[in-house]
Amino acid sequence: MAILVVRIEDDSTLLMNEFFDYNGVCYGLTRSREKNDEICINLEDFYEGTVQSECLTDVPVFFVQERDGSWCVTGWYRKAEVRKRILRPSLFLEGNIRADVRDVWLLTDENRTTTFTAHFGERYYEVVEEDDARYQPLLKAMDDGSGRNAMLRYDCVNIFLQSTIRNGYSACLRECERLALALMREECADLGDIKRLEVCGRHAAILNGREADGYYYEAMADEQLGRVRQGMKAIEKALRIEPEAADLMAVKGQLLVGMNRNEAAAQWFHKAWSESGDDDYLLLEGRAWLLNEQPDNALVCFKKIEDPMILDTAGINLRDMEQTILTWQNLYKATVRHD
Repeated sequence: MAILVVRIEDDSTLLMNEFFDYNGVCYGLTRSREKNDEICINLEDFYEGTVQSECLTDVPVFFVQERDGSWCVTGWYRKAEVRKRILRPSLFLEGNIRADVRDVWLLTDENRTTTFTAHFGERYYEVVEEDDARYQPLLKAMDDGSGRNAMLRYDCVNIFLQSTIRNGYSACLRECERLALALMREECADLGDIKRLEVCGRHAAILNGREADGYYYEAMADEQLGRVRQGMKAIEKALRIEPEAADLMAVKGQLLVGMNRNEAAAQWFHKAWSESGDDDYLLLEGRAWLLNEQPDNALVCFKKIEDPMILDTAGINLRDMEQTILTWQNLYKATVRHD
């Protein structure tokens, strides 16, 4: 099987993107994260692929970063599923490459010494076949390994809570608030920060189960970690205590997206918006409708958003959406007439 080599856009976010343990799976991407293209790779570039191919399995994937004018190997997926189209396991995670965390290896910075002669051009990936002179050196780097694995697996991350947090509800809640704010600002360094939020939230609920806060923070962390069933149990407990809280409704919507129940998720985001009037919830509802392949409903949501900055930041252009929907509708009508 050929090797897929992918260039890294930003190595400072590796532990929150390509090497993030999302419920036992890591997701990589063969296009820029700034783009919204559904098709991410031409699988016919592989000998094993054709223009009809939608997925290839057991593909070795190497990630490389540019350093001092050359490309060096950052890490790899020993075997991965490579898909033509984007996967979105949650509202804020996407990728067209997925691998079991047990097949993932991230080199420490000092061990990123293997160089790769790249010919990316404008692409973010390159396919290296077995007859390519670069093939064997890459396999050797994988087989040799080098130092420790810098990839953080959920089940290998231990969280220690200081005595003040273990014994005091207020201190525990303050730690939850600090970590949740970092998460919302995208300032978490790695999975350890999010697991700490999960543990602190769970402990806050133990210290005071009459309040919704602990369950809420636990569910928020579980959604990010892909532990959606555990998160759903926590958010249901929170909603029984505060059934009209919009932020709790939104977390339930996010967890439902993680379960691929996008229509139900959209309904919960709509409830959150109806309760609060916060246009951010309309954005989430629209995204859920898009994931459910109902762009008409998404467009209705986006048009209700009063602050244009929300749409601009999300990369949503209403005129382009309207044109795309109109094109689809015309194609559908033409197909029906032809049949």
